[in-house]
Amino acid sequence: MNASHFKRLAASTLLMLSAASQVHASELFPALAANKTIGVQVKIQSFTSADAEKIKAAGFGFVRFGIWTNSLGGSAYQKQISDAFAAAKSAGLPVLMTVRSTKALTTTPGNTSELAAAGELFANSVSALEQSYSTQLVAIEIWNEPDLEKYWPTRNFDTTFVPFMSAMCHSLGQKAQMTPLIGFGFAKAPSAGTASTVALNKIVSDYPKCLSAISYHPYSLSGAQISNAQAFIQQNFHLPGVISEWGAPSLSSNGGTEGQASKVRTFISDVKKLNVPLTSLYEWKNSDSGGNDRERNFGLLTSDGQSKPAETAAKALLMPQ
Repeated sequence: MNASHFKRLAASTLLMLSAASQVHASELFPALAANKTIGVQVKIQSFTSADAEKIKAAGFGFVRFGIWTNSLGGSAYQKQISDAFAAAKSAGLPVLMTVRSTKALTTTPGNTSELAAAGELFANSVSALEQSYSTQLVAIEIWNEPDLEKYWPTRNFDTTFVPFMSAMCHSLGQKAQMTPLIGFGFAKAPSAGTASTVALNKIVSDYPKCLSAISYHPYSLSGAQISNAQAFIQQNFHLPGVISEWGAPSLSSNGGTEGQASKVRTFISDVKKLNVPLTSLYEWKNSDSGGNDRERNFGLLTSDGQSKPAETAAKALLMPQ
């Protein structure tokens, strides 16, 4: 085989692999078009139909927002949820819904029966939300960064996470569920020997049909490191990896707004090359309520809706001319 023939063959093989990955992505998340697998996070308390139209016009395929099960009993909170779904629907944007509790699941985390009961109650909340909004959902993501104590208020992740999630998976397995379930929004990509990998090995082994994908947040990872993380997840759990959160703040120490735009441009290019089945950027607008300057400046827009260079960079890749 001469060199030119080999190059043509290699190129055609890469194209075939890329096409196969795109088909896989659309099969995994039927609510998404094959070229609309990148979305952006919004906050339900401030998300509007005008935001949804701008997000759609920027080329994003979906929005991600969080729902806290411990707040579901309040009518005002229920209205925030329904209003957020209505805003997304107005622009034809499906939703990646991340569900967690902001309060401890039990006051006695060493009691596995209480954790199991909490897992069943959580599954009931997930099922109720799915029934209400199934036609709009890309997927339901279970939890957000449980490997950080801040977002796992029950504490003692090593001993409390598996009993709770196992009970949730068992309970959901008893119900008809059409929406893909992903988890668990880890702050760091699972890798050899980490607590998240140990937990996933147990849950995925015991409940192989519970999750459709493993979600994580590769904030500090390069494209090559994300590629390695994707391979590790596929090889160890036999499930695809998806990125439910990634962002870059527009701080002067990070290169300001132009530095943010450069990082967004590189990240989107990387995940497109890797054919990650689903990716969500953090976040659409700056958050004035953030606890520090970093947390307040992740937006692609300012808090009052003015475009930053990062939005232009994203749009150029998501809506190519």
